[in-house]
Amino acid sequence: MADGNERNPNRNDETGQYSAGYTPDDALNALRELGGTAGTADVGEQMGCARRTAYNKLKELYESDRIDSQEVGSSRLWILIEDSEDST
Repeated sequence: MADGNERNPNRNDETGQYSAGYTPDDALNALRELGGTAGTADVGEQMGCARRTAYNKLKELYESDRIDSQEVGSSRLWILIEDSEDST
């Protein structure tokens, strides 16, 4: 379970350098696995990353019109757009 303080699994402990990390498609796949509608924390947990990382990837998807989003109280709900399944 991601607690927001985990180490990026793509970090080389010897060099301290990072390889390619999580992608927007990782977030899209996590959203699909969660039934097409989920909050940021749930997507982050499904991806195995920090909530902030999940939010950044979900925001990229939203800004490229691959998913939709709604504010629900003080939270954000991410919604899979049917056409997104053909976009990957």
